[in-house]
Order: sequence, then C-alpha cells, then structure tokens
Amino acid sequence: MSQEAEKNRRQIGPEVYAQLGVLIVEDTLYMANLLRGVLSGLGVRHIVSARTGEDALSALIKNRIDLAIMDDLEPPLDGLSVVRAIRTSEEGHLNDLPVIYVTTRRERGSIIEARDAGVTEILSKPFSAQQLIDRIDTVLMRPRSIVRSASFTGPDRRRRDGKAPIKRRESDRS
Repeated sequence: MSQEAEKNRRQIGPEVYAQLGVLIVEDTLYMANLLRGVLSGLGVRHIVSARTGEDALSALIKNRIDLAIMDDLEPPLDGLSVVRAIRTSEEGHLNDLPVIYVTTRRERGSIIEARDAGVTEILSKPFSAQQLIDRIDTVLMRPRSIVRSASFTGPDRRRRDGKAPIKRRESDRS
C-alpha cells in the first residue's frame, strides 16, 4: 500500500465507508461481484447494482448514491453515454457525482474520450483491489470541483495536490 493510500485510509475511517451509497454499473456478473466484494470489505453497506445504462440512470434517481463505479457497457447506452447523462442531468445533485470509470480500453484516445465525457477517475482492467481502493480514496479525500461550460461539464482537469498551480492561462494570472 502506498504511503498516500495509507494516510487516506487513516483519515477516512470505516464510519465514512459505512455511510457511502455506491452504484456499481457492470454488465458481467463476475466483475460486479468482484467490485461488490472489495466494497463490502471496506465496510460499504449500501451498494446498488445495475447491468445496463438505462438501469444505472434509474438507480441514480431512486437511490442516494455518493459514488458510481461505471463499466464500459455495451451500446445502445454505453458507459460514457451514462457519464455524459449524469454530467448534464437536470437533477443538479447528479452533476457532482464522482464516477470511477472501469475500462479495458487503454489507448490514449480512449482515455481522452473518457476524460472529456466527465469521468472523475479511470481504472484500467485488469486492476488490483488496492488500485480500486486508491481511486475511491482519491475521489473521497480530494474531490475536484465541477466545471460547467458550453462544451464540457465534469471535474476540473487540473489536479490540486497542495502545490501551487502553474498559472499558464492569462485568466489564471490576474
């Protein structure tokens, strides 16, 4: 376990995990069970599962969800389409939902596409339980503000790690 992950674990504590509502959107039963097992091991008590994009959107409306773990999914409503729907939803509380996108696609273009759709974190398959836990801890301990513009709605792409940001844009310098 990385030192940062260990530090986050001490700060988060089991009571935080126990209060989380997590949506798992995964179309394969094996992977859904694996994700559920990791979450249960952390102490997450409220886990909702969906196998299609339509079911995921329905579950988001009906349940208190604090975090979504989203698979690629198959069309017609694939995982990135669901993320876009979350980010542009009229249900304002959904726009800020952290989304960990689990994918088999590792090409640079696929990662950029996921980022542009508004995912919060990306996790490539195959992954370890620790990698999943690290992503969960990241979205809980270092939430990023949601940026809204005509062409993009999603987490601020600039990560804030405590260091002074490099002010490259003219608007950032003033």
